[in-house]
Amino acid sequence: MVLSTVITLFSSPLEFIYWIKWVLAYAAIRIYSFFQKRRFDPYDVDGLGDPIKLGYIIPPVEKELESPFSESHLQDPSSASVVAKLISGLNFYAQTGVVTGTVSVNDGSDYEMYLYGEKIRSLGKSSSTVGCQFTSILGSSPSSGRSFQLTNASAPYSFQNLPFGFVVEKDGNLEPLKELDINIKPFSGKNSRSSFNANFTTGERYELSGRIEEPIVLYSGQGWSGYLELSFIEFELKNKKGYGLILSGEVYKEPKQPLKILPSPQVPESVPLTVQFTDETSHFGEISGGKGSSLGMLTQLSKKEKSFIVPKGIVVTTAAYQEFLTDDILDAVKHLEDVAYGNQNGDLKQVCSKVTQIVEKTSLPDKICHSIIEDLKGIFGEQVNKHKFAVRSSATGEDTAAMSAAGQMDTFLGVQGVNEIFTAVKKCWASQFGHIAVEYKRRNGQILNSPMAVVIQEMVACDVSGVMFTCDPVTNNPSVITITANYGLGETVVSGSVEPDTFVLRKEDSGNLELDEVIVGAKHQRIIMQDSGGTVIEDLDENSRNESCLSKETAVRLAKLSLKIEKFYKSTRDIEWGILNNEIYILQSRPVTNAAAETDNEIKHEFDAPLRCENEYFTIANVGEVMPGATSPLGMDVITKWFRYIFKRIAADKKYPDLILNSKYYNSGLLSYYNHMMGTVAELLTRYGYETPASKGFQMSIFGRNIDDPDMLKYAKEKMTLGSKPSLKIRLKYYWDLFTYDLGYKKAKEELDNYHLNFLKTKTAKEAFEAILKTVSDFNKFIMYQFDGTENSSNWNMYVFQILCNANGRFDNDVYSDFARLIGTSSNVESAGIPQAMQEVAIQISEDIGAEIFRSMTVEDAEKWLQTTSSLSGNWFRQFIKTHGHRCLKELDVHSITWDMNPKLLVKLLQNLAGSTREERKKEEESIDKIFSQLHVPLSFIDKCLLRFVLPNCRRAVRAREAGKSLTIKSYHQWRKGFRHLGKLMVSEGRLPDEELTFFLTIEEIEDLLETRSPSLISRANYRKRMFPILENYKFPEIMQGLPKPMNEEDESAETYEFVADLTMKGIPVSQGVTKGFARVAMTLEEASYLKPGEILITYCTDIGWSPYFPIISGVVTELGGLISHGAVVSREYGLPCVVGLQGATKRFQTGDYVLLDGKKGILQRLPHPDS
Repeated sequence: MVLSTVITLFSSPLEFIYWIKWVLAYAAIRIYSFFQKRRFDPYDVDGLGDPIKLGYIIPPVEKELESPFSESHLQDPSSASVVAKLISGLNFYAQTGVVTGTVSVNDGSDYEMYLYGEKIRSLGKSSSTVGCQFTSILGSSPSSGRSFQLTNASAPYSFQNLPFGFVVEKDGNLEPLKELDINIKPFSGKNSRSSFNANFTTGERYELSGRIEEPIVLYSGQGWSGYLELSFIEFELKNKKGYGLILSGEVYKEPKQPLKILPSPQVPESVPLTVQFTDETSHFGEISGGKGSSLGMLTQLSKKEKSFIVPKGIVVTTAAYQEFLTDDILDAVKHLEDVAYGNQNGDLKQVCSKVTQIVEKTSLPDKICHSIIEDLKGIFGEQVNKHKFAVRSSATGEDTAAMSAAGQMDTFLGVQGVNEIFTAVKKCWASQFGHIAVEYKRRNGQILNSPMAVVIQEMVACDVSGVMFTCDPVTNNPSVITITANYGLGETVVSGSVEPDTFVLRKEDSGNLELDEVIVGAKHQRIIMQDSGGTVIEDLDENSRNESCLSKETAVRLAKLSLKIEKFYKSTRDIEWGILNNEIYILQSRPVTNAAAETDNEIKHEFDAPLRCENEYFTIANVGEVMPGATSPLGMDVITKWFRYIFKRIAADKKYPDLILNSKYYNSGLLSYYNHMMGTVAELLTRYGYETPASKGFQMSIFGRNIDDPDMLKYAKEKMTLGSKPSLKIRLKYYWDLFTYDLGYKKAKEELDNYHLNFLKTKTAKEAFEAILKTVSDFNKFIMYQFDGTENSSNWNMYVFQILCNANGRFDNDVYSDFARLIGTSSNVESAGIPQAMQEVAIQISEDIGAEIFRSMTVEDAEKWLQTTSSLSGNWFRQFIKTHGHRCLKELDVHSITWDMNPKLLVKLLQNLAGSTREERKKEEESIDKIFSQLHVPLSFIDKCLLRFVLPNCRRAVRAREAGKSLTIKSYHQWRKGFRHLGKLMVSEGRLPDEELTFFLTIEEIEDLLETRSPSLISRANYRKRMFPILENYKFPEIMQGLPKPMNEEDESAETYEFVADLTMKGIPVSQGVTKGFARVAMTLEEASYLKPGEILITYCTDIGWSPYFPIISGVVTELGGLISHGAVVSREYGLPCVVGLQGATKRFQTGDYVLLDGKKGILQRLPHPDS
């Protein structure tokens, strides 16, 4: 051996050196890897990269080793391509979780569903899996919280039963699959069920068995060729039931070459002043506005389909509008913006009227006139003056899924002659500055001077016209097509001035359309064109009123066409149509505005955390005290982001994991349900171990008692993650912290008091938002004092508890009562000093001016006196505001109003206290010996000595905890000021209609709104604000198992109150939702001006003039109207319940009645007054 080595050394020195180099490199890398963590953990959701990507293939080795063999001895790269292709083919995302919501079938009642499952998105190349056979089991056990994806894959001549996948354990953490064996028993001829079992390994061994349903076989011809079998399964795993799917299949052959994605059309750099509908340039919303772009696209579709006609016309583009604007108009618009956004005082109606007059009086530039004439003559020839046209506004942003702008701007019908057209164009441009249009834009956060086009379209003297929806406009049921129709032009239907005929058709599974219902409306009038230009209203005869204006065949024909238009746009549509001489004319198509509108249920649950398992425990103990009631969306976003960050930082500083954040994949510790913050019981019970003295001390801090429910304790133990024992260094730091946690508090308080709020100096909303985000970490060191004080207070309490338990020999009521007696002694804490200081101010007020005089003042006068008087009570009041002004009810919600922001909250309380409180002698702390004499637990000399040492530290920790809490609240108060400032800037820039809405958006939504001015976000914020009082009123038990449910949540529907209602009327539901409130019967706009927020409007009918009142009311009832009347359309846009057709409602109900409006069943009920 030695001789052989020597010979090799001299005969082939290079090869020998090659080997030595390789061995040394290999050894060095192994030694390095042993002491160093991988720089990339595929299961670390806090690492860089996508937080839900689950890598099932081991990452490539991060150090390349030089092979000792020459290249000729290496494996041919082509033979390794199968594995490489497989890796690329199996590149996908997976995430387990829940889907929740309400489901209704056709006209049935809603019922809630809470479904566990998994979502998967494949990014791999299907061509890489050709010939691959696979079997996957996707399952979830709701009772244990386990979920999994188990896959076996095989490829001919390459590999057999290659396992990959993962298991989410009951503690919420994920383990990769290592081994898997699946056996499915073949199905017998008669039985549709069979059995299966699977054995698999992660960190531990699992056995899975259950029943499998007969598979559904799917064959694919799109993208790839193969088959897929899908079977539903029930199983048992670790003695817990579960449900899921088995997917098995094979990829036959490589997919066809995918079609190339056509590049998105680009807006031309040079935009003409006018374009015809046939010009593709008209398709751009930026050029033609909402209506104009839709007509251009419909014209293109009509050429292909040949089954309908789009009346010819042109669009006066947004470029023409920009050309038309003069300095006088722009100056007037700037003044309008300043008044509308509250930057200047002024009468908005008068300013709007002035701007519209300036626009209408401004001359249309010659080149715009020339372009309009040339394009019209290009279509209609020299006889253009003999044609009648509809001239309609077409603003960018209107007629979209987010914002309909229904009736907000003007339309002119029957316009004849080019001079009349020029005038109508200017009036259309001016109409966007009308008061109602301006208010609509302001409420939706849109710029007031939006780019605006005008549509000039040939009018058709239709025999019958109307509107059709490719879904139910009320319920959004996609299997229903609804058509409304009347004789003559469609304006009677669109405006809601008559009750039209309604045709309901259903889409059958076979693809056929079946006319389901015909409702003949009380259509008493129609609008027709006049030969001399313009339109006229004409009464209908008795026969026409009592007969439907469409035949069954025509209704089906229209419905079939609507499906083609829906397919072309790839969205549900609201389509205006007309019929003349049996030809169908399509006049407009827009998205159904409320097709994806939120529901009450979605708003209630949108911030709910997912359940890890169905028997999870939650509590409002402690959390419900510091964060009572519902928390605003922004408040929840800030508190949860901050909570997780601080706990991670604490764990990182201590170099010891915090079990309250034991899962990377599920939030724990602090969660929200119904906008109420709650704690997860399992993590609270096991944060300091299971049933340890430290754990019991922490329980006393949170619950005020020890938890002894065996089921709850068992659940917590099952969910507990066993961490490694702390090192000596960590234990020493723990004892060091027990005595040093509050050092530097005074310096920190001074630093916070002198903190410069630079974000308050910002001038724009974007600058303010960025500045607020940059200051987030500035307050961490102040907030840490509360966490350190709280933790060490719990630790010192734990020592007291442990001493008592050891002295007593067991846990019992004596231990609990003595523990409460010891830690309940006076500690001069800040929170206890606040009511004492208020009492002192109230007593001094009585001495200074007398209690009766102070009580008789208005709150405003009393505040003014306290803020200006040089008396002792005034000085004390102002000092109180300076010291404690950052405190308030719900002080951990950035939405809350603090005492220094609104001192009237304190003044009212002081008026109640003045004269009713007596000066009390300051309570002195009892001596420890006296306390010892009152205890039930027998204490030894050693126990008393220990308590003499521990109790002062307990009191010190309590003081530090409360002082730290004050720093935390003051830090929050700085953010509160920042977000208030941001809200004011967003209002001044027209991005928000109300600064309060800032607190009903999340941080990400605010960022999105600053970039996009999305009206959908504002609509959602308004909905949240409207629902917030309901959520605020909910009450929850201290501890809950399963999905938290309020104790006082009621089923708000007509059936609930049918036995107590003394008056019930039924009409036509046109906008869903249920609300209760006081009625406001208003027959005129003057009467409507008395509407109060939250009232339910009952009126004869509404038109565009009623629009400003919709944002403040909670529901609408009209005697006249239909599916697309003004009240119905605007109610659906605002998410308000609306019922129409309640004949006599304005006479039978009175202002002040307490009523329930059920917008799904079409019922209005009068209920007993809530105070009765």
